[in-house]
Amino acid sequence: MDVLNRMLAVAHDHPSAPAVWGEDQAVSYAELATRVRRIAAALDVCSHPKVLVYLPQGAEAYAAMFATLMAGGYYAPVNLSAPPARQRSVIDQFAPDVVVTNAAALDKGGLDARSFAGAAMVDTRRLPPGGMDEAKASHDLAYVIFTSGSTGEPKGVMVGRDGLSRYTDWAIAAMGVTRGDKWSQYPPISFDLSVLDIYGALCAGAALYPFTSETDRMMPARAIRRHGLTIWNSVPSVVGMMMQARQVTPENLASLRLATFCGEPLSPQHLDALFAAKPDLVVHNTYGPTEATVSFTLIKLDAEDYRDHCRATVALGDAIPGMGLHLIGGATGDEGEIAITGPQLARGYWRKPQLTSQAFRPLAIDGGETPAYFTGDWAERRGDDVYFVSRMDNQVKVHGYRVELEDVNAAVRAATGRAVCSVVAKGDIHCFLEAAATDIIDEAELVARLRGALETYAIPKFFHQMDSLPRNANDKIDMKALLERVQKDAP
Repeated sequence: MDVLNRMLAVAHDHPSAPAVWGEDQAVSYAELATRVRRIAAALDVCSHPKVLVYLPQGAEAYAAMFATLMAGGYYAPVNLSAPPARQRSVIDQFAPDVVVTNAAALDKGGLDARSFAGAAMVDTRRLPPGGMDEAKASHDLAYVIFTSGSTGEPKGVMVGRDGLSRYTDWAIAAMGVTRGDKWSQYPPISFDLSVLDIYGALCAGAALYPFTSETDRMMPARAIRRHGLTIWNSVPSVVGMMMQARQVTPENLASLRLATFCGEPLSPQHLDALFAAKPDLVVHNTYGPTEATVSFTLIKLDAEDYRDHCRATVALGDAIPGMGLHLIGGATGDEGEIAITGPQLARGYWRKPQLTSQAFRPLAIDGGETPAYFTGDWAERRGDDVYFVSRMDNQVKVHGYRVELEDVNAAVRAATGRAVCSVVAKGDIHCFLEAAATDIIDEAELVARLRGALETYAIPKFFHQMDSLPRNANDKIDMKALLERVQKDAP
């Protein structure tokens, strides 16, 4: 069922139910639907408007997304906390017909109306009366999300509306979402993991809780407790941050029934902490790049059997119905680059045909050719489980030996229980560990322990202790920032 129709049906059947919680009050589903219709009317400037959502996390941003779909358009969300240069790159590439924003958002983002020259402006605080009664004919696209751009200019991933609706239908069923659920919305709206929160919750009648304050973002487990959240969704690094702050406690997680993760490898240490604090918790580990419409695999884990699905990292799970996971280019059929097939595949990269042709290629299956996305992620199958090994561009040479940096990270995590990230500079491995300044790590003891897990050439030469590892706009550990730090400090 189309996501717009699902949300409007919830609003019709349960108008007074809370849809989105703000600082001290909720926006009901009836109020959300009214905002959607009013914004949609203001977006009716052409048959399929390109809409830039320049708003912070919250009811207005979510309404703008649904309103764009109602107006027959497609949108690109912007992270207002991103550097202005990155924001301008997204704006210039997308060249929106309409920008949905307001004065507070412009102030928060650091841009002004001149940054959107040529686009019509819709002010969410000054909407005209009335609204759109019937949805316009839909475009093939639902949204364009621009990737983090840590290795160059951001790429816009074009996600189809049918793929979004299909993914949302699957997620709601797989997660057993009900109107009684209280769902976190932690990732920024420019990160596709937020798509699961926004459409999963609001198309099922759950209440959505955006994390807008810096205090809640730094102390998320306390917010889980304060709001009585039942569903948590984030990258695994956020659990590491909770662990470092000693927030993963029975009291803080008492209300949770389900935690779902994507975007980075989930480590056994994360699960150890979660299940120790909340033994009846269910954890969903998923895998999928933006190009697969958020995620396309699932493994359900509980306290009784999760260790059966752990190696250096946690298993990725099986492909969901209709999608395919293929291991290509390995010496055997049990290893290779992950290629993805199925109806959730993105349409390619926004106005980058060469990059699209490189990553989206036909895959020979059963005597025919099927469209596929080649991820650049190397994985291996062990028994019934598939495990992430490394990024293919993260296989490095150290003194002539090939080293998988994720193997190094996993060994150091196992030895220390810390959040870890390793980089290579001038042929040496530098390992960064998250630990308080008062919690000094004995490097000699750590190296001795690593000798039992790593080849000598793979043991980091340098260890760097930090209160917190830098994270990018999507809350993933920022390897580029760590590498720049090493290069800056090098003699």
